[in-house]
Amino acid sequence: MLELKNIETFYGNIQALRDISIHIEKREIISLIGANGAGKTTTLMSICGLVPARFGKITFMGEPINGLSPDKIVSFGISQVPEGRRIFPQLTVLENLDMGAYLRNDKSQINEDLEYVYELFPILAERRHQQGGTLSGGEQQMLAISRAIMARPRLLLLDEPSLGLAPLVVKQIFGIIKKINSEQKTTIFLVEQNAYQALKVSNRGYVMENGCITMTDTGANLLKNPDVKQAYLGI
Repeated sequence: MLELKNIETFYGNIQALRDISIHIEKREIISLIGANGAGKTTTLMSICGLVPARFGKITFMGEPINGLSPDKIVSFGISQVPEGRRIFPQLTVLENLDMGAYLRNDKSQINEDLEYVYELFPILAERRHQQGGTLSGGEQQMLAISRAIMARPRLLLLDEPSLGLAPLVVKQIFGIIKKINSEQKTTIFLVEQNAYQALKVSNRGYVMENGCITMTDTGANLLKNPDVKQAYLGI
């Protein structure tokens, strides 16, 4: 579904990604783990066209997407939930969700998807007329995920969905990620510092260090890997 081949991305003269190759199949959950500053968010930014790769090739459903504008990439069926949520704080919950569907014109299906996210996160239904900026951190994360779902993506990119959240909310968020994958048949690429939770729900995982992919395996095998345990699981 998505392939990154020998991707190299720079911020000015500073190289952030070095010869990155990743492939994601339909309906998989794939995680990318690593320390702060490893290049995980830059990888997502390169896919979305926000920080274009200088070298290498990115294809989605067999079509090259290098050099395309971010809005064009979204129209292909790729949605990102950015780190830090970045909801529209002055807009209501419902208005934020409507923004997620801005490229769509299938009104009846939009209404069905709206009801679906309200089923996933009943608190958003209760607070649909409340300004997004007044929600708690966990509720804002739920809103950010729901806004992306409203675009009906084929590929959902999640950047640190557990960041700053209480353990109980983290558990709920990862349960919802699995549910979206199984019920909506949505492929998910998950960037996450909580390596244990990420690998537990993932079919496969990649480990990134200093802008390079250093390891890849199934999620289950990475959870058992002694190097991963020591570096990322605190075991």
